[in-house]
Amino acid sequence: MLLGRLMNFEPRRTHDEGPQDEDQDKFAQMFYELGGTEVLVRLLMFGSLFPNPYRPNRIITESEKILRLKSLVLEVLTKLTSTSVGEKVTSELMKSDDIMNYVFTLLAHPKTFINSCQLIEDMLQSKREVLDLHRINNLRSLICCLDDTQLANFCRILAVAISDLDIYENKSSLFAQNKQKRSRGFVNLRDINQELLLSIPELLPRLVKLAISKDYTPRYRGMVSELDCWMEWIENQMAEELYETQIQDDFEEFVGGISEPTTENGPMVQQQGLKMTEELVQRVEVVYILGLFLLGKHRKKVQRKLAELKLAAGLSDLFEQFIWKCQVSRHNTRHRLRGHNAACECSPEVALKIQFLRLVHSFCDHSDYKHLLLSKNELSEVKRINAKAGDLALTSLDNVNKQLMCRGSKGLLTKIVEVMKKEPTTSTFRFWLARAVESYLRGDTSYCDQVFLMRRGLLQHVASNIVEHEIRHKEILQSSFDLLGELIKFNIEAFKTFDSILNTPAKLDKFVATVNRNLVDSNMFIRSLILSLEHFTNKEKCDESYAEYAKKESKLLMYIGDFDRQLDYLYKLIKIISVQNLTQENVSCLNTTLVFLMFANRKTELPSYLQALRDEREDMLDVNGSSSVMRNFRDLLVFWQDHYLHKDKDCSALEKSSRISFSYWKKTVTTLVCEDKTELSAVISYIDPLPGDRTN
Repeated sequence: MLLGRLMNFEPRRTHDEGPQDEDQDKFAQMFYELGGTEVLVRLLMFGSLFPNPYRPNRIITESEKILRLKSLVLEVLTKLTSTSVGEKVTSELMKSDDIMNYVFTLLAHPKTFINSCQLIEDMLQSKREVLDLHRINNLRSLICCLDDTQLANFCRILAVAISDLDIYENKSSLFAQNKQKRSRGFVNLRDINQELLLSIPELLPRLVKLAISKDYTPRYRGMVSELDCWMEWIENQMAEELYETQIQDDFEEFVGGISEPTTENGPMVQQQGLKMTEELVQRVEVVYILGLFLLGKHRKKVQRKLAELKLAAGLSDLFEQFIWKCQVSRHNTRHRLRGHNAACECSPEVALKIQFLRLVHSFCDHSDYKHLLLSKNELSEVKRINAKAGDLALTSLDNVNKQLMCRGSKGLLTKIVEVMKKEPTTSTFRFWLARAVESYLRGDTSYCDQVFLMRRGLLQHVASNIVEHEIRHKEILQSSFDLLGELIKFNIEAFKTFDSILNTPAKLDKFVATVNRNLVDSNMFIRSLILSLEHFTNKEKCDESYAEYAKKESKLLMYIGDFDRQLDYLYKLIKIISVQNLTQENVSCLNTTLVFLMFANRKTELPSYLQALRDEREDMLDVNGSSSVMRNFRDLLVFWQDHYLHKDKDCSALEKSSRISFSYWKKTVTTLVCEDKTELSAVISYIDPLPGDRTN
């Protein structure tokens, strides 16, 4: 009866609250004020705190009937947390570790595991602090006794416990996060929780097995989209259930969270729709958790372990199960959700696809195992290209374990590229597809991988997409420029291909205008241009023909080689960022300015750049609240030292991607922030005190 009073059985056409929602809220308030929550907690904990009279060290074993009752109690408490008294209910539940620990034990029972998970998730989300998993009694034993479905469900809780965002009060500002990290008493619970979980040897193998198992969604021959398959399944299910009316509760088959009433005071019957949805959500959570394990300080260890567990081959097989929008014929009619337009990509599997591509991205990112995304014959092709790569050749290709590679003629990398080339310009998935391929290229610049992807038309596709369309989605534009930057870096063939794409003044102007209009999104591409220019014109690394091409033929390299244009980019990149607004997304702008100035420093031209920056731009004051361009730049450099020179920061990525030693990055920044005003390479010598300037 309680559950019925807190549920809405009316069909919804909009997200607006109806009269039933108000009734539920009033009932919840009255129930709480009368001490209902306290009664529910007593019912929940009943039997858990009493010793067994026959076996003193054992808790009383709870009957199926009691567990069914407790599952309903959990569901009622969960419903209460979403009402106006939710915070009060949650704080009552969080008073004692005993309640939390007991609800954790209910994760191991078939009748209670879904509802207990939902309640724990709500409790954890309401807290500002991340839960230290060491506080949960016998966590290792609990995880070991969970079956596959329960373990997948448990990943919802792990997602809250090992997410990197949950440890910071400010979710975006790098300055605020650094300040919190340096504060006394700060403990990175994400890393502590990850360490505990990774010490359970069977956890990762089981998660990988769950992530790559194939049979998980309805599929019908001839259906042109995922949504069509789901609509067909729903119709079949409804037709079946129409003639299977059940008057009594399914006591034997009861599973909390899946066995639900369809009317107020109706019987508790398993809902097939809830069962299917739960399975899909669990798959998403498992894939998400594997991705989170790859973000912590144990990333390298996890990459190795996942490689050994044949994750790459498994993901490649799973990719075949997805139906992409690009596979839908124009002449086919597709189902779409009420109120959604014809271009909508919504289906229950969108979240799974996105988490899948995020996992691929994290697995490849600066990874020694990225070539496992190829098939065996593709690896042979990459090796043949590598033999002609000169000083850009990789030395690690002979170490690739062929037993762990993708099966068949095409590996996962090629499959992702083929889908990306067919996806519409505005597709949600373009960002994630591009990110996955870009992370494969990231790290030590790999000539053979660049050429391998160019042969599959990727450079032509991404560059033409920018030239021929007006891309309005910031995320799609950023991922496209990042990918282009990795494809062309230090690769003269790539620049020649680019020249053939920008084969008219109009196309070149359109491309350059898009770069300039979106500097935060395109700055990594600009960085690749300047790095490549310096590489090709370095006589020790390249022969004279490369320098000749860079200075007299290449449209893009001639464009970036102009001193005034470099100065213009420097000014604009410094102007759009300040210490207060730096995030993980735009901190790359600061590193791009440093690349320009490191090369200037090598040529002893640093004073020329700084003087020109001040003389030509100093009249344009007010840089996001800073008093001058130069002052803002110096503040940013001081932040850079604090951010990158801290003991917990891995800076190898900067070194690998630029082929400039990190010691030279440090040396250049030290020179720039020098406090000696007579030093012409120090920014401070170009900062004039302003009238009434505050010293803060």
